Amino acid sequence: MSRQGVALERNLDNIKGFWKHEAREWGDDPRVTIRDHYFRLLETRSITEIIRGRRKVLDIACGSGFSTLYFGEVVDEITGMDYVDDMVTCAQRFLSDTVYFNKVMDRFACNERPKLRGNIRFETADILDMPYAPGSFDAVTTSRALINLPKWELQVKAIDRVAKILKPKGVWALAEVTQQGHEQMDRIRQSFQLPILEKYWHNLYIDEPGFQSAAKKAGLAVRQIQRFETYQFLTKVIHPLIVAPREPKFLDGFNKAALTVSRLHPTYQSVVKMGVDKFFLDIFKSILAIEDPGKLDDYARLVPKILKKNLDFTGCSHQVLFVLSPL
Repeated sequence: MSRQGVALERNLDNIKGFWKHEAREWGDDPRVTIRDHYFRLLETRSITEIIRGRRKVLDIACGSGFSTLYFGEVVDEITGMDYVDDMVTCAQRFLSDTVYFNKVMDRFACNERPKLRGNIRFETADILDMPYAPGSFDAVTTSRALINLPKWELQVKAIDRVAKILKPKGVWALAEVTQQGHEQMDRIRQSFQLPILEKYWHNLYIDEPGFQSAAKKAGLAVRQIQRFETYQFLTKVIHPLIVAPREPKFLDGFNKAALTVSRLHPTYQSVVKMGVDKFFLDIFKSILAIEDPGKLDDYARLVPKILKKNLDFTGCSHQVLFVLSPL
């Protein structure tokens, strides 16, 4: 169950109020904006490779700034931007408080602690009313910014705003949760007698065809779509089956093992290429034995049954990373 509490009317004020509350309650924890921290690390690595070598970058909806620190390692300069003052305050603390930085990284960096280079700043601004001139950035990153806008018309407006601040040869790495991704994830979960994933009152999930159409009208083309099928299938299907009727914990070693293997084999097709049986019965099992050995016996009993189901987890990812650039 999430921390979303009682569902409110989905409007700009209530959504911003929700995030202000979250920032004040536990903004010093990078899970404040996404509970699945190992997925954040996987997604952050993917975005890092997209923006590597760019000169001037804007990270919209940076939250408490955790991912921005990693982006700063591979670009000349980056601005982390969020519309919640308390989030920005937490982010700025990474740059000014060494004790705080080390405390967070000791727990959450997973031996991949970012190196601060003095090229990061954080500021408060709204994606719908950004104070930047046209063509200011040669890369923009956003993580679940659009879904926190309550109407499709506002999502379209945000797409247009980002398109305007990109340079002609710029790139936009946009991580979102989509309707189609949720639908496929739910179909696969239900095929294993698991309930559908929880949907959040403050999110308006992206319609993929509609998004691509709106992006084109704004002068942008979708150049690449990345889905995190292997990680999501392992953590949202196999892990829940192993621990049922308990809920899986996001920081369990199982998810860390999923992170490790998904960096090499991120999609169903990449798993097929190396052999489905080999992947589940050898590759992942050997990593699980290191990261979460207490679940190894249950995993060994479960997986042969799963492999008999004509397994195909194509599209099993509600989290989707789009890479866009100007037409």
